[in-house]
Amino acid sequence: MTDLGPTDGHPPSNELAAKVAFLLRRAFPEPPEPIETHMSWVFLTPDRAYKLKKPVRHPFLDHRRVEERHRDCEAEVALNRALAPGVYLGVVPLTSPGPGDLAIDGEGRVVDWLVVMRRIPETCFLDHRLRTTADQVTDGEVAPLVDHLGQFYRTTERRPDDEATYRRRLAAGLHQDHDELLRHDHALKHDLVDDLTDRLGRAIADPRHLIGRADRLVDGHGDLRPEHVALSPPLVLDRITFDDDIRRIDPAADLALLAVECRLLGAQELGDRLTASVLEVVGDPAPVADRALYRALRAMTRARLSIAHLDDGGHDAGRWLDRTDSYLSIAADELRLILGAGDGRSGVEVEQITE
Repeated sequence: MTDLGPTDGHPPSNELAAKVAFLLRRAFPEPPEPIETHMSWVFLTPDRAYKLKKPVRHPFLDHRRVEERHRDCEAEVALNRALAPGVYLGVVPLTSPGPGDLAIDGEGRVVDWLVVMRRIPETCFLDHRLRTTADQVTDGEVAPLVDHLGQFYRTTERRPDDEATYRRRLAAGLHQDHDELLRHDHALKHDLVDDLTDRLGRAIADPRHLIGRADRLVDGHGDLRPEHVALSPPLVLDRITFDDDIRRIDPAADLALLAVECRLLGAQELGDRLTASVLEVVGDPAPVADRALYRALRAMTRARLSIAHLDDGGHDAGRWLDRTDSYLSIAADELRLILGAGDGRSGVEVEQITE
């Protein structure tokens, strides 16, 4: 079955809708709790989570064919077992026993595939804790997560690069963020985006920054955010599957995204402490300016991904514009740290540069 849909990134509505309707209404003894993301539907039962990948195409992936979705499901299970042992249980087919009929792991032809996971209570995840009881997150709770991530970075495959190529790759990602941000004719401060891109680009090229960082690249996570992190027991879910180059990352850059997202949730100190503690386990404190540069770059990418939600039809436009502005503000704040740490300017001089 080819299951080729349109090429604009949107799934074929009839086939996907039929699968979603089956999983919502007839697949389980009780209706599951559905969660929709850009690329998947997740159906939560009392003890399991079933992920159905959408037949979409984006610049970074093509999931229009069943075979491609199957490969990505298998990769998701294999790649995530290192950071989330016991969570990713396997891949099962969604079958069609007859015309108009669907079944999970039943008879008939395979029409799609599902990733099956053990359901983790929402209250275990870091984003939930930061939204509800951030002041009660203790060092004792965080310590097992620090050790879990630190050991992962120490043992995962090393994938070093040469310095010039690494700097070019970072610069290319920054300019992609810039172009996508300015492609949307919304209430963004275009001059700010231009200025951030220019100054961060100079920081990437500055030989005082990123010294030796290309040698530290590993096969990391790629999308390390609080909603993917469980504290007890320490688990990290949703490692990037669709692009090996996104996972080819400096641990300090991987952790920088976690720090940015913690800050967005009002827990900047915790995010910074987590980053520093994990890097200490790894044996790589990383210079202050480099950590700030990574946080700024991750914030720029998150700004780009946030404003991309407006391509879905503009619903909740105010929310996504506000979030985009928040990420840009974080990038600007981090630029102040980069400049202050990198060239000896006073705080007043750095403030004037970034205003």
